[in-house]
Amino acid sequence: MVCASQLRFRHETQHSQWKPKPHRVVSLLDMMRFYADLFVQTLTKIIQWEIKCSRIRNIPSTPMTPPMAVEIYAYVGVLGIELMTYGLKSASIKAGRIHEHLQTHKMHVSYGEMTSMLRELRERMEDDFHVTVFVNLSPQESELYERPEKEWESVIARFYKLRHDIEECSKCFALARYGAAVFHVMLIAEFGVIQVANLFGVAGDKPGWGALERLQKINDKKWSDKSSLEQKHSKFLENLLPLAFAMKESWRHKMDHVANKIEWMDTDFSPEVASDIISVTRGFMRRLASDLPK
Repeated sequence: MVCASQLRFRHETQHSQWKPKPHRVVSLLDMMRFYADLFVQTLTKIIQWEIKCSRIRNIPSTPMTPPMAVEIYAYVGVLGIELMTYGLKSASIKAGRIHEHLQTHKMHVSYGEMTSMLRELRERMEDDFHVTVFVNLSPQESELYERPEKEWESVIARFYKLRHDIEECSKCFALARYGAAVFHVMLIAEFGVIQVANLFGVAGDKPGWGALERLQKINDKKWSDKSSLEQKHSKFLENLLPLAFAMKESWRHKMDHVANKIEWMDTDFSPEVASDIISVTRGFMRRLASDLPK
């Protein structure tokens, strides 16, 4: 025997609107249809009990069997806590009331009463699912969000101040906020340029991207015209500058370098462009983390 709720649930599961729009914000019920096994199992369990109780149609006042009452009592006790943890407050309160009712009446409840209580619990869960929104992440995006420092470990170890921007960059990219991800990675890149400029004493009064050209001028000097410090770190600078300019080249169509700072010409980044900028910047910062003299 299948109730209308089950049929609706199966129909919605098979025809989820999620699939064509993998990055849209959806209700928890949308997410539940194809991924959240916990909630699928919970609703299925409640529906099964609801069907069993509603079968006693002729005599709804018939007392439930003690084993079934105890089983529901134990289940809703745990369920109420889990629902509250996920922010499904209305359903959590109802689960708590069912648990309290069974405890107060020492498991003596009729099939009719239980059918009504289970139906309301299910409806409250569905209502809570619809008003709670989640963002779906692919396995790769989920890992990036959960482990935002991945592949940046050496950079964070050397430049701990960058942890916040590194984490925000990774999380923004995982959430498809590519412009925001690039914003944070450019702060990281600028920090790196300033560190190199400080080493060669060309950071200036307003440290920033303008130092990159000054560093290039140092690199272009004849050996005899270089200071002892510039000669000492000449190889380091020579190896680093190609990475620095590759980094700058990666965003030249989106941003422009004006008056020692970055001017945004276009904030609409594709995932491919954002990924390239992040990858090149990460390579630049890794080189700094390992080779920049302390």
